[in-house]
Amino acid sequence: MEAEEDVQSVLTQETHELADILGYQDDAVLSKLYKVMDSRARERLVRAASHRERILEMLGYFSTADPAMCRQFLQMVCMHCDMPMRLESRLMSVTGSVTSDPWPTLAREALSLCDPEEVIENNSHTLVDESIASQGWCVKRPRIDHVESYKAAVRRFLLQRWERVMQGVVKEVRLEEAWVSLRHRTHVRPRERADGALSPSELPQGDEEGTVEDRVTVHSLLGSEAQVTLLLGQAGSGKTLLMHCLGQKWTQDASPSFHLLILLEFRQLNLVARPLSLKELLFRFFLPPEGGEEECTAVLDFILENPEKICLIFDGYDEFHTKITHSGKLNSSFDPLCPLPMAELISGLCSRRILPGCTLLITCRPRDVTDLESSVDCIGELLGFNQRSVKEYAEQYFQDKGLNLKEKAVSHLLANHHLLTMCYLPALCHICCVCLDHIFSSGGSELLPQLPNTLTQVYLQILCAFLSRCPGSSTPLLQSHRAEVTLLGRLAMRGLEGSKIVFLSEEVPPDLVDFATKAGLLSQVDLTHEDGSKGQGYTFMHLTMQEFLGALHIMTSDDITEAQLRKKFNLKTRWTTKSNPKTVFTDSLHLYVCGLAAPACFSYLLQLVRGDGAVAWVKKRLALVRKLLRSLAMSTNLTGPKVVELCHCVQETQDAQLAREMVGSRPSFELRNITLNPVDLDALAFVVSSAGVGIGLDFGACSMELECLDILPSCQHIDFLMFICGNLTDVGAAKLARALESCPQITELNFSDNSLTDRGVREIADIFPKLPSLASVSLGKNGCSLESIYILLEKITSSPSIQGLYAE
Repeated sequence: MEAEEDVQSVLTQETHELADILGYQDDAVLSKLYKVMDSRARERLVRAASHRERILEMLGYFSTADPAMCRQFLQMVCMHCDMPMRLESRLMSVTGSVTSDPWPTLAREALSLCDPEEVIENNSHTLVDESIASQGWCVKRPRIDHVESYKAAVRRFLLQRWERVMQGVVKEVRLEEAWVSLRHRTHVRPRERADGALSPSELPQGDEEGTVEDRVTVHSLLGSEAQVTLLLGQAGSGKTLLMHCLGQKWTQDASPSFHLLILLEFRQLNLVARPLSLKELLFRFFLPPEGGEEECTAVLDFILENPEKICLIFDGYDEFHTKITHSGKLNSSFDPLCPLPMAELISGLCSRRILPGCTLLITCRPRDVTDLESSVDCIGELLGFNQRSVKEYAEQYFQDKGLNLKEKAVSHLLANHHLLTMCYLPALCHICCVCLDHIFSSGGSELLPQLPNTLTQVYLQILCAFLSRCPGSSTPLLQSHRAEVTLLGRLAMRGLEGSKIVFLSEEVPPDLVDFATKAGLLSQVDLTHEDGSKGQGYTFMHLTMQEFLGALHIMTSDDITEAQLRKKFNLKTRWTTKSNPKTVFTDSLHLYVCGLAAPACFSYLLQLVRGDGAVAWVKKRLALVRKLLRSLAMSTNLTGPKVVELCHCVQETQDAQLAREMVGSRPSFELRNITLNPVDLDALAFVVSSAGVGIGLDFGACSMELECLDILPSCQHIDFLMFICGNLTDVGAAKLARALESCPQITELNFSDNSLTDRGVREIADIFPKLPSLASVSLGKNGCSLESIYILLEKITSSPSIQGLYAE
């Protein structure tokens, strides 16, 4: 009796894992199993909503069936399905050994439960081959053992990598809080909803207006129907950390449908110049099997035969030295042992010519997406922190640094609008916390006159914080470590010019390695060379720090001529063309160059320039940067993305005169069809408010998060505001209306072609009487009812300045 009870309880306990295994079986195997059930149970299968529900219904049927029948069913499953040795051993312990296929016995028992007519109808299905030899079972046994052994090794390997990546990470990584704005590749550019940054508790429910069905968590990307997904994120948004987190969660069975998860990094693959076979890619540059060639062959066979059970993650496509080959140019045949150029190998995976059915996830910075768009099923963009996340992170960072320091630092961070806005990018949030820690720990006063005003000034403080860790440090810190900082700047610049962030051990002098690793400016990484040998390399603590040190080199080294500086000074665009989708490697080098030209940075630069003529030399270099910026500020043919970049540059210089020249040279800022984040709006607000004169803002077809609307009042001098085709919802309209209360000088509003309903229109209408200069309002192509029109007319009667209203 105990044995009979065990077999049913074991089936119940292992139902979900068995459902995963059966979900990947051929229809012929499942058909055999289904036909063992009686007619009424099979009718229930027909009514099941999905393939998985049919399998669960079947497992539920046998878990409550006669124990002998349940035992024979499990024997049949063991006979026909590959499964982990742990599970198989447990099932065999309660069912006994399998010497032949139990199908005929089960079929006869099932037929005895059927109506006579049904027996005649289905009798042909009982005429199965009863001579399935037990030797088939013995043949597959070694392969299962090899695959399970490799899976266990992959688990250990991913956990080790996770532990290394998490060193120094303050806040627990919660995938359920890492949000992605998802779009399908049929859309040329993203147009996320204006409520894209809402926390889960703030999200509208059901059919409530403002729902955001395209917001998903990072973890859900692996459970979606999309086989090839491209995940975009700015440098510092946490892409690499989140990919390692996915690997760690997989080791905890968070994605049971994947038998193997393989995580590769382009920074490693860039070291490989020769073609690679799929076998070499997986087992040389991810994890070699411990069981030698026999295990290698078994695992590769399993991967090729079961691609739907494999998840491949490629991190950092923006760091790839080349671009993928168009799928139309690929050879149609594929041999897993035949070497291919890396670009063709990646392209073959994307186009499903290699491992069709596998799940593929690629991460990249937003600018290098064009050559991948045609190969992926969907594109997601990581959403940054919101104010609540920033507060949580800062509190955890300062948790062990004393209550007084914690309260002081967190309150200053949340009160400083510019620093808070920077912190919406996770990496910058950490850097700002390190910066404040250094300032407060150095005995800063309550008023903190030295609190940084720009991103560049934050990085100067960070550099000083790291240098203060080194033996023999004295003030001024940059001067006391001039030689080392100069060498680091030269190394950083050489890497940026060569699109390289990993430096081999022979490329970095041992003394510099010792100094920079102790300071925390360089990190050691394990590398696999082209021939499979292991080695070590070094990377800067983050790409943004490499860019900052590169900018410091440009502004302090006479190796960089004025002509070279002019050549390196380019505004970045957020639009890429298919003819040249791979842009320059750096994102922020030009910003740091502009920031170092600010008066507040002058004394720091002097610490790194030698000679009697240092003051004159530095002044001349700063004047050159301002001259280059002035010519751009006066230009009237800049695209929207470059206008945004120019705003960032002007903000970094903190030069009000440059802001006035930029605003004075154009009637409005046309920022159309791009994604804007809070940091962009903060830069825009600095330029507009510093200029002191009115200007129009055109956000036509732009995507922005709700936090952007909080910053809008800081602009102070808005003449007119256009927000057409922006997917502005009622939630966003309510927030925008509150923001407009601080813009009394505005004369024109245009919210045409959005997603507003009566509720959103009423929110906009309520603001009319509070805008004494408002003369024109456009609300065309929205969901206005006749009742909303009456409300608009009523509000106009109390707003005598309005001369024109357009609504449908």
